Amino acid sequence: MKKTILLGLNELNFEFINYYINEGSLKNFKKLFNENQIVETKSEDKYHLLEPWIQWVTVTTGKSFDEHKVFRLGDIVDRKDLTQIFEAIEEKGYTVGAVSPFNVDNRLVKPVFFAPDPWTKTKPIGNKIFVGLSDAVSQAVNDNAHGKLTKKSILALVKGLGKYTSPKDYAYYMNKISKLKTQIGVRAIILDKLLSDTFIKEWKKSTPDFANLFLNTGAHFQHHYMFNSSAYKGGYNNPEWYCPKDQDPLFEILELYDRILGKLLKLDVRLIVATGLHQKPHEKLTFYWRIKEHADFLKKIGVTNYSNVVPRMSRDFLIEFNSSEEAKEGEKVLSKYINANGDERIFEIDNRGKSLFVELIFSSDIDDDFSIKGDIIVNNFKKYIAFVAIKNGEHDGIGYVVDTENRIKDKSISLKELYSYLVEDYV
Repeated sequence: MKKTILLGLNELNFEFINYYINEGSLKNFKKLFNENQIVETKSEDKYHLLEPWIQWVTVTTGKSFDEHKVFRLGDIVDRKDLTQIFEAIEEKGYTVGAVSPFNVDNRLVKPVFFAPDPWTKTKPIGNKIFVGLSDAVSQAVNDNAHGKLTKKSILALVKGLGKYTSPKDYAYYMNKISKLKTQIGVRAIILDKLLSDTFIKEWKKSTPDFANLFLNTGAHFQHHYMFNSSAYKGGYNNPEWYCPKDQDPLFEILELYDRILGKLLKLDVRLIVATGLHQKPHEKLTFYWRIKEHADFLKKIGVTNYSNVVPRMSRDFLIEFNSSEEAKEGEKVLSKYINANGDERIFEIDNRGKSLFVELIFSSDIDDDFSIKGDIIVNNFKKYIAFVAIKNGEHDGIGYVVDTENRIKDKSISLKELYSYLVEDYV
């Protein structure tokens, strides 16, 4: 029985990859596509359920949303009733390792290595440098709105680079680091490169029976820079200040993924590449904003009686309270806020009893004169937020999977069926 690696390339458009292949690039993707069947996966039929943190739970539990009901990123940690593929395989006596598995709770008894995704509050396990690197990546991603790294994170990243990168990769890292201030998305590319280097080195050291590497930068670039891709043939363009016309961030990350794929294809493993979803072009101008200092802003508007506030992906954050009554009071305050010169809501709130999952949903451009009003008027709201991105791509329920052993004979399967193909050798 071959060992299995699940490579999650979140939401990638195979149509775009084929475009670059036809242009003479991405030789490892070309090899993967030419030698193996590409299978379509079908997920939910309601757009609000086409979120990766929902769909990857479907992959790792073998259950549709109607069955697992996990709606938000990070919620899996409270769902001990759901058995994930990782502990299901471990319980049968096999070894498991993972780097950044999406919306996965670490319930493993003895993983050979485990680094959670940056948004799910669960325990990393591994050597000291591995754990430090996991924490640093989480800090770098969650504080992306500030563009800041703590001294502790910088030191952990340097140690991680020293331990997990090969000398032949030094030139790649130095080239990218030299472009941090001049090119779009370089930090995200570096982090995905480091995650993949870490995964491959840890895998070679311990060769777990089942392992998962999940990479998200490609999805991020499609969401926010698709209009800059030469593969995109629509009528929209990103502003020059946002992403210069001569840059194609999507191609840059696909070049990296092609290098990673080449390394994995050389291993004696059953490699399964899956996307969960893919994206199609967005057809209007939509801005993403993120609260910079959540505690300071909540104090400003009078939400103070809470126990913790946790940033999530992009525009989202979680506020935890000691009681449902306190949560209701917080919801009441937040729900009042609209733009001062209109009636558009600023926040969408999901009350979960003792916590509020909050999304900053206002999606138009914001200038220095923009104010919001609720119990109080917050002038110059822009002072409290950071620009995240302009939306370029939106979710589509069709995803793709390629199995190097070609065990999936159908051209199309439901996404939850992928689980059975992943566990068939183990459970």
